[in-house]
Amino acid sequence: MSYNTQKKQVIAVVGAGPGIGEAVARRFVKEGFAVALLARTEDKLRTMQQGIESDFGNGTARYYITDLRVEKDVISSFASIRSELGPVNVLVYNAGARRVNGRSILNTTTEEFENFTKINLHGAFWSSKCVLPDMLAAGKGTIIFTGATGSLRGSPGLSSFSPGKFGLRSLAQIITREYQSKGIHGAHIVIDGPVDGKLIGGVTRRKWEREGEKAKLEEADSFIMQPHDLAQVYWYLHTQPRSAWTQELDVRAQKESMFSKL
Repeated sequence: MSYNTQKKQVIAVVGAGPGIGEAVARRFVKEGFAVALLARTEDKLRTMQQGIESDFGNGTARYYITDLRVEKDVISSFASIRSELGPVNVLVYNAGARRVNGRSILNTTTEEFENFTKINLHGAFWSSKCVLPDMLAAGKGTIIFTGATGSLRGSPGLSSFSPGKFGLRSLAQIITREYQSKGIHGAHIVIDGPVDGKLIGGVTRRKWEREGEKAKLEEADSFIMQPHDLAQVYWYLHTQPRSAWTQELDVRAQKESMFSKL
């Protein structure tokens, strides 16, 4: 059954959650897309879908409960998207698994390393394989991966996070080298600093409150990245003319140190 009766273009946001994922979904829906939201937690997905449909109309969003650590789960979700919404025109892989407090290699379990790497890298590989055939048939498509400071630099305590993000960056480059000439725009965004979401943003804001950093609280957007502003970057990459495609772009708040380049 088709839920995209208006034949809107389709964006799949993998690793959709409050923050970048939802903001990107909303930015593209605003431009006339239908969005498929993929993540593991149904409550969050349902809340996002309801919020998007409340603001943009029924049928603009559907969610697909997906465990990105399991290939057959990813394949099943994308098969449902194709059946219910149509071929995916834009894939945004925004999933990222990391711990807030670092843990040394010796204290990192094999289970955590494997699970985080599957979410940070394997899921992107499987998702890309699901959408590329239709994109190649159409002669166009956009695949954007959300990277991090850890995509470019290994830091103490992030042994279960950075290797997957390093690999994600490489995968983005490979997609570009293999398929750019066939109309596929592959891009990797280095999110070089904290994002103002419920997790990192919340921790940062509470820290400022404890330390009496009133000035930082009043101009938070100069210290931590805002999801709605980042969403504009994703839209910009998607809409670039083919004579000037960006393969990698790094972003940070105005007063954030340039961590990725150290």
